[in-house]
Amino acid sequence: MEILPEKAADTGGRRRRVGLIYDERMCKHFCLEDETHPEMPDRILTIWEKLQSALIHQRCVVLSAKEAEDEYIAAVHTRKHIDLIKNISSRKFESRRKKVAAKFNSIYFNEGSSEAAYLAAGSLLEVTEKVAKGELDSAFAIVRPPGHHAEVDKPMGFCLYNNVAIATKFLLDKHELGINKILIVDWDVHHGNGTQKMFWKDPGVLFFSVHRHEFGTFYPASDDGSHIMIGEGPGAGYNINVPWENGWCGDADYLAVWDHVLIPVAKEFCPDIVIISAGFDAAVNDPLGGCRVTPYGYSVMLKKLMEFAQGKIVMTLEGGYNLDSLANSVLACVEVLLEDDPIIGSSEAYPFESTWRVIQAVREELSMFWPILKDELPKELISRSKELPIQILISDSDVENDNGVPVVLEDLGNTVEDVLQPFSGLRIGGVSNEVNTIWRSALSKTYVWYATYGSNMWESRFLCYIEGGQVEGMRRPCTGSLDKSVPKEILWKVVPHRLFFGRDQTKTWGPGGAAFLSPESNCQHKAYMCLYRITLEQFNDVLLQENVSGCDMSSPVFDLTDLEFIKEKNCISLEILKNGWYHNVVYMGNENGIPILTMTCTLSDVENFKSGKFPVCAPAKEYANALVRGLVGGKQLSEEAAMAYIQEAATKPL
Repeated sequence: MEILPEKAADTGGRRRRVGLIYDERMCKHFCLEDETHPEMPDRILTIWEKLQSALIHQRCVVLSAKEAEDEYIAAVHTRKHIDLIKNISSRKFESRRKKVAAKFNSIYFNEGSSEAAYLAAGSLLEVTEKVAKGELDSAFAIVRPPGHHAEVDKPMGFCLYNNVAIATKFLLDKHELGINKILIVDWDVHHGNGTQKMFWKDPGVLFFSVHRHEFGTFYPASDDGSHIMIGEGPGAGYNINVPWENGWCGDADYLAVWDHVLIPVAKEFCPDIVIISAGFDAAVNDPLGGCRVTPYGYSVMLKKLMEFAQGKIVMTLEGGYNLDSLANSVLACVEVLLEDDPIIGSSEAYPFESTWRVIQAVREELSMFWPILKDELPKELISRSKELPIQILISDSDVENDNGVPVVLEDLGNTVEDVLQPFSGLRIGGVSNEVNTIWRSALSKTYVWYATYGSNMWESRFLCYIEGGQVEGMRRPCTGSLDKSVPKEILWKVVPHRLFFGRDQTKTWGPGGAAFLSPESNCQHKAYMCLYRITLEQFNDVLLQENVSGCDMSSPVFDLTDLEFIKEKNCISLEILKNGWYHNVVYMGNENGIPILTMTCTLSDVENFKSGKFPVCAPAKEYANALVRGLVGGKQLSEEAAMAYIQEAATKPL
């Protein structure tokens, strides 16, 4: 059934036909165990009610939903995956749906899941074909469950079928439609991992995703969303990731990316149609996204995309979990598709400094494929930035659970909020400045020696933890400490501890082992250590950067009480940081009355390295070079001797 609009927008002497597709049957898919689950039926109900109250539906072509045919789904999903989604709501699965869902990352099933999944995919197919044929100018598919996390062979992240991928492949395979180049814009706050993988080698699809990434710690918690993931083979350069380093990104951040990455490349690509994975979880007040895009911001982002493919744009709902922000943002977008009202509003003046850093990295990575990105951005432009309202730290180690297994998000908690926010028990978000200031002021008056034995022996590398930034060989920058004062003094010591290299990869240095110091002294061993005299406040910030992605900073993780306690016990394993690699703070005596502290693994971890449970691995060349630079620059060893020292530590059995 098709309901024609009573009134349509007039553009250039003709009436725009904007399609809307919605079906309440998709509300039958819900979480039986948790009625407050964020991916709830109220998401699309609230959107539809908002559009109706604004009489938008009367100005659009309202279409009835249709279920997708397996033939089109099979173009991107395996037969096994299709059989699962097709049958999961049947009686034969009734007693084991929950058990089956538990095998996947952030998925639930009920009696209505199969129908909803087929309707969501089919609805997008329906409007996409009509826009491609010119029967509609543009369309919005108000569907659920969302789709961009679903991969070829598995559901994931609330997504059962990858709706956008199914519609995209349909267009490419229907040659009579004349669609040869498709631009997919994924502005959901989470990376569209599933869609990316499905078109990884396809030069006919330009996939663009802007998302919170935080160096691979934000959901879906992998390196897939990194800016260096650019596609492969003929698809190289056609996969563009813009990975935010932090939350709080708003209109100015997104529009800067549009103006300096997406729009220039899209002009060169010249798509035949634009499909938007329209997640609205980067919107103001979204409980899972932590960003601040306004309805005005979304409307401007969309308006800029309307310049392509003669305005042939298909939008489909992905995430978005604050019902008010979600409904208001969708309304703003549909009004842009109708093109009957000017966009009125304003946003904050400047992006974050980290936004410019990310934009520059993306442009540099893609410049060989898109020459328009080769020019450096004017310094006057990138100097216009604002500081983060909170301190957001990054980790130098990969986060793991108690068994040494890299954390998968379903391991982090039983609630959906735990699943979607990377660290259970650690809150990323606003901290009272007053509370933060009190403990920082107290600890800023106490000095410690931070004893380093790995890449931090190179002063320039260590200063990344204080001042922010990165040095040669590092794959990502550090955000730095709140107090960016350089160390008051630097000295060197040789200690009776065993240096070794473990794990097989870090996000900062890539493949290769990282340095660890056995917390137990042994006169048969010796290790070189560079000591930096810093405040206890700065030591806390370094601890966090070594171990976690973000934390409630209303209190320190290592305070004055801990400092007194460690002098008696020699070491403290910090429970709040237990998933990090360097959560064991070790007391190594004092120098001029100032305590010497280092951070390393625990004795039980050393046993796991000995047994093979944790891998022992030689360091990468770039990482080893950082140690050599530290030892040589500190006048401890010659370059040849430093290399021999590292070689022995990497090869001598524990």
